[in-house]
Amino acid sequence: MKFCPRCRAMISADKPYCDKCQPIVDAKRKEAIEAYKKKANKKYDKQRDPKYRTFYRSTEWRKLSQYMIAHAGYQCDDCRKDGRVTVATEVHHIKPIQTPDGWERRLDQSNLAVLCPICHNKRHKRFGSRPQGDTKKV
Repeated sequence: MKFCPRCRAMISADKPYCDKCQPIVDAKRKEAIEAYKKKANKKYDKQRDPKYRTFYRSTEWRKLSQYMIAHAGYQCDDCRKDGRVTVATEVHHIKPIQTPDGWERRLDQSNLAVLCPICHNKRHKRFGSRPQGDTKKV
C-alpha cells in the first residue's frame, strides 16, 4: 500500500493515483499535450513560407484532403501495399509543392498519397534514427 500523490488517500502499490484522482490527472495530461501541440504547430507555421501556409489552410485543400482520405477508406496507401492496415490521417504530395511542377499539381489527385503519420514521416525522412557512429554515451 502507498499514498496517492495527489490526495494522500491509501491505494494499492500498483496504481499511480487513486480512482478519484486518476481521471483528473489524465485530463490535465491531455490538456498539457494539446497545449504543447498547439505551441509547436504555431512555431512551425512561423518558419513556413506564407504561400504554403495559406494553401494548407484553404477550404479547397481541406475538402480535397478529406475526400482523398475517405476515398481511400481511411487506410494508408504504403501500409496497404505491405499487407498491413493502419488508419490514414494525412495526405502527401508526391511531387512537392515547393517545386514549380508540384505547385501546378497541388490539387491534382494523381499527385496525392493517403498516408498514416508514420509513413508520412518516412516519406519526408523526418525523425529518422541516427547513424551508428553518432550515439551518445551516458
